[in-house]
Amino acid sequence: MKNKSILAIIPAAGVGHRFGEEKPKQYAKLNTFSVIENTVKELLRSNLIDKLIITVSEDNKYIKNQDFYKDSMIKIIYGGSSRAESVYKALTNEHADGYEYVLIHDAARPNFSHRTINDLFKNLIDNDSYGAFPYIPISDSLRSEKLGTVNKNDYYLAQTPQVCKFNELKTSLKSCISQGLEIPDESFALEYCGFSVSKLLGSRDNIKITYKDDLKLLSKFNTRTGTGYDVHRYKEGDGITLGGFKIPCEYSIVAHSDGDVLLHSIADSILGAAAIGDIGIFFSDQDKRNEGLESKKIIEFCLKKIELMNLEIYNIDTTIICEQPKISPFRTNILQSLSEILNISKSNIGLKATTAEKLGIIGKNQAISVQSLVNLKNK
Repeated sequence: MKNKSILAIIPAAGVGHRFGEEKPKQYAKLNTFSVIENTVKELLRSNLIDKLIITVSEDNKYIKNQDFYKDSMIKIIYGGSSRAESVYKALTNEHADGYEYVLIHDAARPNFSHRTINDLFKNLIDNDSYGAFPYIPISDSLRSEKLGTVNKNDYYLAQTPQVCKFNELKTSLKSCISQGLEIPDESFALEYCGFSVSKLLGSRDNIKITYKDDLKLLSKFNTRTGTGYDVHRYKEGDGITLGGFKIPCEYSIVAHSDGDVLLHSIADSILGAAAIGDIGIFFSDQDKRNEGLESKKIIEFCLKKIELMNLEIYNIDTTIICEQPKISPFRTNILQSLSEILNISKSNIGLKATTAEKLGIIGKNQAISVQSLVNLKNK
């Protein structure tokens, strides 16, 4: 299999009227990237793919703004008036010469795994078939306007990607198109023309975006995770600030800013989940303008950054590590303050505290640290 290479095709010339937007669904945002950008990124992770042809409509005004537009592995051509015609145009394009196998995948299925490609290719070889596709059983009751309730076990849903033998698919599509047939996918064209196909159990999270609700569903379980850690020494004082709430005690924090170690840790988690750096990049401790900086302003900065990326905080989990002061008596106050600063519900904030069991600088009551985890989701 390592010596085999597959041509990949994404038919993306459709408008997607059912999505209900002027912009086609493949260009809608999903976790900071467009749907098709997410699809292309996952597709090119496969070691079997060495070229990708994307078909677009002649009046397309979005493709040049995609992050893959200048990728040398990708060729963009004009498609046809239907999915089948777009795929056939890609198969007859000069960039498709020399391939024995071809893969076709929906632009609006960004949540598939590239490992599926290897599994499908193996399935095709093992079954000596001309095409292989993933499928999922039907779990809901299935009804027909003419037949009423039918046996759902007699049916299944076909997904993409679909791996096919190149020449046989090209022949099949040409025949079906010339007959004016409605061609739902490549496996249909192959079977109609007498070529055997095989199937492999797919995944239910390989959702095809058709309606706006599909995009919302994907956004809910597509999250970005970031972790943060901060530690500061103690000095004598009259209290420390955690999460914007000042705890009275005999210590204060040695820091360039106000030393809110909890907010610093959360800020780094947010920036990490957004993949845009850390606090040090934006608020250097070498910059005198940051001296005594209120940490709430750092959080405000982070929230504005993810707002521009169409992201929001889904949940936070954080652990404070210190010997003194005891956190438990002030936990409710800290939670309330965090909720207000981060603009999320207290039910989405996990706040825990523990000690270092007398070990190290924290165990000697000379410092405090916080570790945090943040999940971001698409708005």
